[in-house]
Amino acid sequence: MRRSRAREGDRDARRPDSVAKTIGSGLQVLSLFNHLAPEWAITNIAQRLDVPYSTAYRYVTTLDVEGYLVRQPSGMYRIGLPLVELAGVALNQLDVRVHGLSHLDHLADVTGLNANMAVLDQGDTFHIAYAVRSAVPRMYTALGRRAVAHCTALGKVLLADLPFEEVRSLIETYGWRPYTARSIQTAPELERAMAEVRACGYAVDRGERNVGLRCVAAPVRDRGGRAIAAISVSGPQDRVPEERLSELATTVLEHASMISYRLGYDAADPTHVLPLG
Repeated sequence: MRRSRAREGDRDARRPDSVAKTIGSGLQVLSLFNHLAPEWAITNIAQRLDVPYSTAYRYVTTLDVEGYLVRQPSGMYRIGLPLVELAGVALNQLDVRVHGLSHLDHLADVTGLNANMAVLDQGDTFHIAYAVRSAVPRMYTALGRRAVAHCTALGKVLLADLPFEEVRSLIETYGWRPYTARSIQTAPELERAMAEVRACGYAVDRGERNVGLRCVAAPVRDRGGRAIAAISVSGPQDRVPEERLSELATTVLEHASMISYRLGYDAADPTHVLPLG
């Protein structure tokens, strides 16, 4: 009897690890879903995770029962509304987003361009807010969309706030992953781009993310002066000609300063801070 209890104790001791592994596997499944791959079949999930079909089936059906995945008539799976709810909770906990939304709308209004806000995450920019104008193609504006940081104005602004060795480490971990022939693909190019951003305080993307698209971005700083997010305006090059970049940079910098002031950054200029709306 004692041995039986000991065996039960051993099983109980292993249970937390087993639960953690199961949760981890479920998160691995969910992490496959993104804007480029919004639907997955169980067969493809099994192949991507390198697990037997039966294992993938168990993970997916469990997530389906809980509502985190939803089966389509085609047999493919999409993410479910509980994840949207969780995403909303996470977004509303970001002070930079809460304080920045009205300024982002105003930025889009005064420039007539699409405005975005993003943070840095694992070598990517991660979009957390936007304001679009119907006259401008939406292009890469969407909540939760990722882009390779050093290939975007938003990302270059955020990377420029880090020590270059840390930036180099991100590249070594996640790779160059260029989008166009204009995307930065070498360390000397990257170092020059970082130096340029630090010198002028803002970044420009001239077709590095998407051919024919231009973007101007500036950092949003927290109380301690750290760049915790960036905002930008973007549009096709006929609406963002080279001669307009300086004017747009000034406007984006002003709005970034307004948001930084809201976050307690003392060096920010509070002159034109908008009322929260």
